[in-house]
Amino acid sequence: MEDFGSITINEMLQRREAAELEVSRLIGKLVFSYSRFVTGLHYCVAWMNLGRDLDTYGSIAEDLVAATLIKKIERHAAGYFGEGSKRHKKFAAWTERAHALREKRNIVMHASWSIEAYGRHAIAVSTPVFVDPPRVITFSADDLLELSNACDRLTSELYHLRRAHPF
Repeated sequence: MEDFGSITINEMLQRREAAELEVSRLIGKLVFSYSRFVTGLHYCVAWMNLGRDLDTYGSIAEDLVAATLIKKIERHAAGYFGEGSKRHKKFAAWTERAHALREKRNIVMHASWSIEAYGRHAIAVSTPVFVDPPRVITFSADDLLELSNACDRLTSELYHLRRAHPF
C-alpha cells in the first residue's frame, strides 16, 4: 500500500496527468473497436434474408443505432430459426452480451470524466450536473482495455455465428 502522505503535489499532478493520457488513449482505442463492432452489426442486418433486401439497406442504414441493430439481429434469429431453438439461443446469448457492452460504451462516451487525485483510476459521472445523487463509476485502465477487447470479441463472434448459422 502506498503512503500517499509522502507524495509531493508535483508527483501527484504528474501521476494524474499520466493517468489521464493513458485513459484518453484507451478511450480512443474503444472508439475504434466499437466502430468495427457497429460496422459488423450493419453487415449482419444488411445481409439478413440471405441478402434479398441488400439493395434497399442503404436507405435505412443511417437511422439504425446499435441498440436497434442488435434487436433486429435477435428478432430475426428468433423468427428464422424458431424461438427457443439452439441456434436462436446462441444469437440471444450473443445479443445479451452485445447490449451490455453497448450500455457500458454509452457510459464511457457520454460521461463527464476526471482522474482520481492520486492517478490510480478514472472517474466517470454519467448523470448531468446538479443531478443528485450523481451516478459515479470508477474505471481502471484494465477496465477500459477490456471494453475494447470485448468489442473485438463480440465482432468476431458475430462473424462466426453468421458463418455457422446464416439467415
